[in-house]
Amino acid sequence: MKKFILLIMILTMPLMSKAQETKQYYIYNIVNFEGSLKNEGFKVTVDNGKTIDKLRDENGKRIIFTTPAGALMYFTSKGWELYSHGSTTEGAVYNGIGGSDSSTYWILRKPCTKEEFDKAVNEAVKKE
Repeated sequence: MKKFILLIMILTMPLMSKAQETKQYYIYNIVNFEGSLKNEGFKVTVDNGKTIDKLRDENGKRIIFTTPAGALMYFTSKGWELYSHGSTTEGAVYNGIGGSDSSTYWILRKPCTKEEFDKAVNEAVKKE
């Protein structure tokens, strides 16, 4: 009988642990890059779900990084983690002459509460 009870306990432990798991919520930012590393430095714009703005310090001055790694370390120091990354390319050709423009982006995320997540979702939806 003891072995049977022990077997039932072992079999139901995974079910009990799932019941205790809580859903993790995240706030997301999309970071786009601008500028040239050789000349003007590395600048970013941040899409926080409400607005798309140039990254600025507490005095309103635009933040310029020396390298992409510097930008990543900056965001990591603020509690963000790199969730995904990618790039887009746009181009056009007219009379055999064309050009293209590439843009790289990072999707960053930061853990938050359900209330903070709900607030961010509500603020991201355009009201008519």
